[in-house]
Amino acid sequence: MNTITGFTQNRKHTPSKEQLLIIMVIVVYLFGTLIHSSGSENSDKIAVLGFHNVVSDQVKQEQYAYNMWVDSESSFREKIAYLHEQGYEAWTLKQLYEWKCGNIEKPKKVVVLTFDDGYKASETMILPILKEYGYRGATFVIGSNLTNPKKADSFLSLNDIRKKDSTMEYYSHTYKLHYRKNHKFAVDIVSEEQLQEDLIRQQRIVDCSYVAYPYGHYNEKMAAILKEHGVKMAFGYHENRKAERFDDFYRIPRFSINAYTSLDTMKAMLESD
Repeated sequence: MNTITGFTQNRKHTPSKEQLLIIMVIVVYLFGTLIHSSGSENSDKIAVLGFHNVVSDQVKQEQYAYNMWVDSESSFREKIAYLHEQGYEAWTLKQLYEWKCGNIEKPKKVVVLTFDDGYKASETMILPILKEYGYRGATFVIGSNLTNPKKADSFLSLNDIRKKDSTMEYYSHTYKLHYRKNHKFAVDIVSEEQLQEDLIRQQRIVDCSYVAYPYGHYNEKMAAILKEHGVKMAFGYHENRKAERFDDFYRIPRFSINAYTSLDTMKAMLESD
């Protein structure tokens, strides 16, 4: 056996405990960085965006200049165009539900577009813009408005929501519980029987697979009734965080997108984790 200065040439070097510890720390750090990086790009969360009304720029300026719930056509289009330019897909509520059930995986970039109250603009202004970009959305309608002639100019009718167009789907915003009395929400002051009656009445004319709580406000009593009557998911509002896979099915959070929501603010919502 050849030797050099008293050491054998084929002798293996055994790392010290200190060296092994350093190697382990480096491996753990690199692994953690990889997981964090992949989670940032495709975290198991989805932004559900909640809009309301949209009108032409002229009408916005003349009639709704200071109404935060009425966005201008140009502002709304800018937001949708940004989503498209950045490569976001727009999922339906059924896809969101399947994802929450663990039946499908989300793409890298995806949002859900929802619209509250059932304004006429859902058909005349919003739907054409979504279709232009190949997007789909869901409008939550107030059932009592659908057959009220006095609301026909501002809100959708039964005929409107029964038109066959896959771009926009229509679900429930309750039949007649979208009001407050003495600063209290209707869902908090009506009886359990009235909550059930409202839901049953709404189910006769609107698909109630998915429900948006009025003003985004909910309580345990209403959530239990929705679950009992076969509603799959129910949405809040103003939580301003992404929906997570393991969120309660009857407390799905949404971001509030209104006329005062700048494009930069919406970007921050989309990039939040």
